[in-house]
Amino acid sequence: MVLWAAIAGCQPDLQDDVIPWQPFDIINVNLNLPEYINLKMDGGYVYLNDGGVRGLILYRQNPSNYIAYERNCSFQPNTACATVEVHVSTLYIFCPCCSSNFDFASGYPTSGPAWRPLRKYETSLNGSTLTITDQVVE
Repeated sequence: MVLWAAIAGCQPDLQDDVIPWQPFDIINVNLNLPEYINLKMDGGYVYLNDGGVRGLILYRQNPSNYIAYERNCSFQPNTACATVEVHVSTLYIFCPCCSSNFDFASGYPTSGPAWRPLRKYETSLNGSTLTITDQVVE
């Protein structure tokens, strides 16, 4: 009986709230502007205050693929401090509130209590203009 309680205690809390969805207007990012210089290299990122519940992290995987992550942590997302940030090493995304870490390339949790990935929004690139919509990418 004690063994079952120990095993059950290691399971994620599947009753956790889902990230609220906040519709937003289409965001067009001119990648030639100086504020987006970090997006000129693979692995670069910027924070966007527009969009999502708590803003977005825009991440460049390669010259033709960008990911827009919701900054609202996927674990207990209604907690006031549940806002993810890019770790100082720039190797992963983390939540200082719950101590969860997330893979930059996929948004999936790699440690901590989070068990759902970060929400991703649809992006499309046309020349030097990156468009972000409020359409959730699964």
